[in-house]
Amino acid sequence: MTSQPEIVSTPDRFKQVLAELANAPRFSLDIESDSFYHYEERVCIVTLSTEDRNVIIDTLALGEASRELQQLVGRRDRPCLMHSASNDVLALKRSFKLEFGLIQDTAMAGSLLGFAQTGLATLVETFIGLRLPKDLQRYDWGQRPLQPVHQEYLINDTRHLFKVHDLIEEQLRKADIVDEYRIECEALALSLPRERSFDPERFRRIKGHEQLDASRRGALKSLYAWRDRTARGLNRAPFRVVSDHALMGLAAEPPKDEQELASRSGIGNWLSSYVAEMLAALKKGLSEPSPPRAPRVHHEPDPDNKPLDMRQRDILGKLKAWREQEAKARGLGLQAIMPTPAFHDLVHTPPRNTEELGKLARVGPSRAKRYGEPLLALLAPLNKRRA
Repeated sequence: MTSQPEIVSTPDRFKQVLAELANAPRFSLDIESDSFYHYEERVCIVTLSTEDRNVIIDTLALGEASRELQQLVGRRDRPCLMHSASNDVLALKRSFKLEFGLIQDTAMAGSLLGFAQTGLATLVETFIGLRLPKDLQRYDWGQRPLQPVHQEYLINDTRHLFKVHDLIEEQLRKADIVDEYRIECEALALSLPRERSFDPERFRRIKGHEQLDASRRGALKSLYAWRDRTARGLNRAPFRVVSDHALMGLAAEPPKDEQELASRSGIGNWLSSYVAEMLAALKKGLSEPSPPRAPRVHHEPDPDNKPLDMRQRDILGKLKAWREQEAKARGLGLQAIMPTPAFHDLVHTPPRNTEELGKLARVGPSRAKRYGEPLLALLAPLNKRRA
């Protein structure tokens, strides 16, 4: 039976807790951030559990002291259990410069096994028979204090991972993909965050933009850029400034003046002081027509990401078809057979034997042993060309 959570908000107590958790054979971790509310994401909470203890770390209160988590998550002799680890790992790396040692991800395991649904609530109900509440998924975790209902929600994301992982690991062993699981978890631990940058052409993701004429498309582009600048200045999630739907309405039927703009659907009263800016952005965009497709941007050649020639594209298509057939035959997810990033190495520097195949980072010895013969046969035309 797990205990009630302790909320840790001071550096001294945080160090003590980390020292106490260091002796646990494994621990689980989950984070909550505020990206749904703010432009600049903050990691607000880190929840840690062992099999008999739950701890809620108030990273907003700790600030830079939160980096002390490194001594726990960086160890390679203590598994860190997570669920859908990718975003959490990247957020912790971005916010606190953490490096991870040994990750075990239950969502990754479910994906490799070919589960149709890999959400935590689904896995907990499937393997343990418990139904987890979902009503706080959009809660603003920057709010304090944390009430008991919030604490219960937080520890539900970590305390059940031990039993779920043990049961799902049995299925990984039966499917003989433990090595594949290890490789994919290592890739998660090594993933690197990208610096956030604004792309003015992303306005094309707004539904309906393709139906606008060139001048109104320019208006949408200009409004989209205005929204991003404003959201950044207010540290507010862009959709919480003006929704995509409201931007489309303004661009499709441009208002004649500030009064008409302020009366439009989706323009909240709090935006009254920004109406002049919005109208100026709208008029500017109308005078700068935007083409139906984004203009090509020249990029410096990337030696690690060379474009494929016709022969390589043909082989890549055959590799993907083989993977799909193999996944269907074994009843597994596509990434269990061969992770998509591995195709890059296979077609650019095709291995000549199973030893070379097994040394590729995202392939490994188990895949090389099982699939060496068909893969080398598919890659033979590329190797002949290298000879």
